[in-house]
Amino acid sequence: MSVLDIQKKQKTIWIIDHYSSEPVYGGISRQYDFGRELGKRGYHVVVIASGYSHFTHSYISDQSLKAGAAAANVRYIYLKTSSYSSNSGAKRAKNMADFMVKVLKYESRIAKKYGKPDTVTGCSVHPLAWVAAYMIAKKYRVRFVAEVRDFWPRVWVASGDKKPADPMVLFFEMIQRWSFGHADRIIYSMFHGDKYICSELGFPRSKAYLIGQPMDCERFDNNCTKTDLLPEKIRNFMGIGAEKKRNSLICSFAGYYMIYEGVYVMLEALKILEEKGLPVKMVFAGSGPEKKGMEQYIADHSLKNVLVWDRIPKEAVPALLSHSDICMAHLEVKGHKEVYKYGVSKNKVNEYLYSGACTLYGFMYKDDEVAESGGGMMFQPYHPADLADKIEYLYRLPEHRRKQYGARGREYIRQTHSVEVLADRMTEVLFG
Repeated sequence: MSVLDIQKKQKTIWIIDHYSSEPVYGGISRQYDFGRELGKRGYHVVVIASGYSHFTHSYISDQSLKAGAAAANVRYIYLKTSSYSSNSGAKRAKNMADFMVKVLKYESRIAKKYGKPDTVTGCSVHPLAWVAAYMIAKKYRVRFVAEVRDFWPRVWVASGDKKPADPMVLFFEMIQRWSFGHADRIIYSMFHGDKYICSELGFPRSKAYLIGQPMDCERFDNNCTKTDLLPEKIRNFMGIGAEKKRNSLICSFAGYYMIYEGVYVMLEALKILEEKGLPVKMVFAGSGPEKKGMEQYIADHSLKNVLVWDRIPKEAVPALLSHSDICMAHLEVKGHKEVYKYGVSKNKVNEYLYSGACTLYGFMYKDDEVAESGGGMMFQPYHPADLADKIEYLYRLPEHRRKQYGARGREYIRQTHSVEVLADRMTEVLFG
């Protein structure tokens, strides 16, 4: 038995992640998945998150502090923060600051009831969570780990949203450098994130660790059969059920309806395929500002083989994906190719690869995991003809060969992104 195994029953892990939540609330499930696995191993895990959902713009809880037992040895603490209806602007900035303030306000109460931390991880997207985590770690004289899943403010500048000299850019750059400098360890989830942290910012490689997005493969597999969670209209459109007859190639998209997510590229590809008379259907499940525009495009071009639906429960996503032949993803800010040069951190792509379907990914960097895994193919971003060609190729491919993509994707995720594999690495980062 290792030293870590001997000590772990006495260890309490605090994870401060503004946007985390249990899956039933539709938030980011990274910490939930890690928490459940670490809890099984005897660690005590406390996840501190906001009680206001960034994804639904509604309150998970309007209590000042709500605690729930997510799993054995895992507690979620939701703190009431200010609300906002737009994902940009002053109100969201206030919400970020409010979260940091509330974490520091309630940390003593949390420690008294659920145990003082033996290590503290602060998780961006926004870096104010790092500040709170550092202050708590310093108070209890324990290890501070900075986890980064999106390189703010670099992406603001690379996407053209802000100028390098913008006060907010300078402020967040200062916090980023300060946090990375004070961190005992840095976790990054982007495939090539070390090139930014170490090569560009100059922090030592000895303190930077790649831990990608975890997949709870068992939970995904269990949810694949829960087709009753899918709206009836989606089930009928896809031909799910013993009484249904599948006679079309099903392409699915689950996520945000945004231009950079390629939703119009996919619709334009469908237009090409319909003009060729190919029996291909596309189903979209999600939310976002482009939904009305998508519906207008469908009406303007009289597309028949498409269904655009609202966001579905996270537990229903595996049933949607696993009953698809192709899963579609796309990521590029038009005219700003540098935004994602270090890779991305998207649960969606992992789920696509594990679903058993072939993943088609519009991404300009060909060393991405979709290509490396053999679980799918890349297509040129903002190039609907290329996407249509890839779909037609898969349509004409014998079914057993098409399914080989899905088989390779599932094996890749099991080997590299299963929560069991990544939790081993996480414990080394936290306590090794």
